[in-house]
Amino acid sequence: MKKLFEAHVDQVSTNPRIDVDAIRKITYLHEFDRALQCPTWGYPTEGAYYRDATSTDSMLAIRIPFLCVQAEDDPIACREALPYQEMTQTPYGVMVTTSGGGHLGWFEFGGSRWFVKPVANFLNKMAREIDTTIPGVVEHPERLPGNIASHTGPNKKPDLAPKPEFVSMRRKLALPLGL
Repeated sequence: MKKLFEAHVDQVSTNPRIDVDAIRKITYLHEFDRALQCPTWGYPTEGAYYRDATSTDSMLAIRIPFLCVQAEDDPIACREALPYQEMTQTPYGVMVTTSGGGHLGWFEFGGSRWFVKPVANFLNKMAREIDTTIPGVVEHPERLPGNIASHTGPNKKPDLAPKPEFVSMRRKLALPLGL
């Protein structure tokens, strides 16, 4: 990151909120994000930046089949941050994890990439087996965030009360970027 920063230091340093000397002294990625990303994009902390940058919340709003492929040794999107619980809450997603692969990895000998095969297989299976001419049917609609539950309430009548809807975009920061 420091090499990339130095390659563009003339342009980056035009932002008065950026302390070039402080960035040159950093050691860790979170320090880099605090010193450069937060002031550039208007985030109060690197934690707020990370929460806003994650796709974890957005995946709960996806209503078509999707495949997540993630390397557990990814130094940017680390194993501890993988959305295991969120994946159990959506009937649409499948997550595949590998022990190796890095952030932009899965390289094989000869220059090919490992992820191409399973992704192509997933897409081909969806193309063959999904009938796009009929409305989608979810096996357990009561599990979907925001849907009306079909189970019975305490009075043995169907519980048709609207359930809270999770909208991933509600938590996104909307800070002014004015200098």
